[in-house]
Amino acid sequence: MSSPLVNITIPVFNRFQLTQKTILALHKSTREIPFVVTVVDNGSDAALRNRLVEFKEGGLIDNLFLLPRNMGISCACNIGWRAVDAPFYMKLDNDMMARTPHWLKRLLQLWSHGKPHSTLGPTFNKNDMTKNRGTIMSPDGMLGICTGNLMGSAIIIPKTISDTLGYWNEDYGLYGADDGDYGARMGCAGFPQYYFDATHFFLNGGKYDNSEYEGTELDKGKEHSRLFKDEQGGVGMFRLNYYLFHMCIRQWKVPLRFRVADIDKYDVIVEEDPAYEPVRITLQRSKDMFDRLESTGHGNDLYTQEVVQALKELWNSCGQGCGMTPPATPENQQPS
Repeated sequence: MSSPLVNITIPVFNRFQLTQKTILALHKSTREIPFVVTVVDNGSDAALRNRLVEFKEGGLIDNLFLLPRNMGISCACNIGWRAVDAPFYMKLDNDMMARTPHWLKRLLQLWSHGKPHSTLGPTFNKNDMTKNRGTIMSPDGMLGICTGNLMGSAIIIPKTISDTLGYWNEDYGLYGADDGDYGARMGCAGFPQYYFDATHFFLNGGKYDNSEYEGTELDKGKEHSRLFKDEQGGVGMFRLNYYLFHMCIRQWKVPLRFRVADIDKYDVIVEEDPAYEPVRITLQRSKDMFDRLESTGHGNDLYTQEVVQALKELWNSCGQGCGMTPPATPENQQPS
């Protein structure tokens, strides 16, 4: 096989049947666009992990990493992302079944009508394709303009983008912040994000509620709520980072929280990188400032020169200062 053009990374946490269908559909794909399939299991039940080993040893998976427990979606995806040096990285959820063998070639042909330094992601809502100005109509289909963030379920990110913005942000919990955070950084950097109509390329077999994860530590609803407000009523981590990115206080290329300590065949030992500790402390100090201002009714003071300068000094001191001019006013850049 020639060098891969695309590293398709599938993060897995349970979903026994859907995971198999996703991998089997990829196995039926044509290889005119060389790709590798990288699977990172995030602590699934033993039956699924055993099945993934069978798939790897049967040639249906090119790279397999088994994490000892659920380390969060961003950590798992980054392990797969960094494992393969390819011009394009694709995150494919384990409930997305390719409809046709030529889906990847068709997607890249469609994307070629957009700007090269961009990302491409799915939508199952046809209104998204035309809701923002600038929709591209091409002989290969339609590219919609995304002004927020693309869904991470079948997103493609070129190396030219990740060289600038880095990987998924590992500041968060188990679920739900990876694509929103990356979209925020894409917007800050001024890179385009394009929608493709996923109904032409994939069948989505997953559920939006938490029924697939009952009995596990993952609660999608609670994880999402914590992104905006924590259990004590303080600012959530996504809302905090959104502000730091858009006010150009924090670098858009974020450092990784976790590193691989050891690999034994397929089993991976992951530990927190000591180099992340200054970032953890600075995040907490930034959050404390947010919470203090908001609890005393001075939330609007976040946008004053004094507060912004204090936060910039915090982030400069840990080596993660931005040093750029804010791309837009706070009033026009509110997280959703």
